[in-house]
Amino acid sequence: MTLHSLTVRGIPAPVLKVLRAAARANRRSLNAEVLVRLEAGAAGGSGRGLAAPTVVREAEPPPSEVRKAFEEADRARLRSDLALTPEQRVHLAEDLARNVPDGRPRPRFQRVMQFDRYEDYLDWRGLGGREP
Repeated sequence: MTLHSLTVRGIPAPVLKVLRAAARANRRSLNAEVLVRLEAGAAGGSGRGLAAPTVVREAEPPPSEVRKAFEEADRARLRSDLALTPEQRVHLAEDLARNVPDGRPRPRFQRVMQFDRYEDYLDWRGLGGREP
């Protein structure tokens, strides 16, 4: 007989409690108790103290439906972005840049900005012709 390994994860707490109690009562390890129950289940018997096993799985949509959903969301985002005027796009980008968390990596170099006129600097700062 060839032996194989089995890893079981996500056992519900009530089932695990019953398995541990049965293992203590039968003076076995938890692994041995699980193995006995698996063998009994494979042979057509029912496990002691546990209800008939039920398998509950989340329904997974086929990959093509998931891909279609993402493509539709991308198209909707593109339509809404294209509906904005250039000025609205710039304001949206500035708002997003302001809301970026501080945890982002900083550039390795310092930026040096040079302006021909002070008015150009004020325009760049978004102050127009007003003094800061």
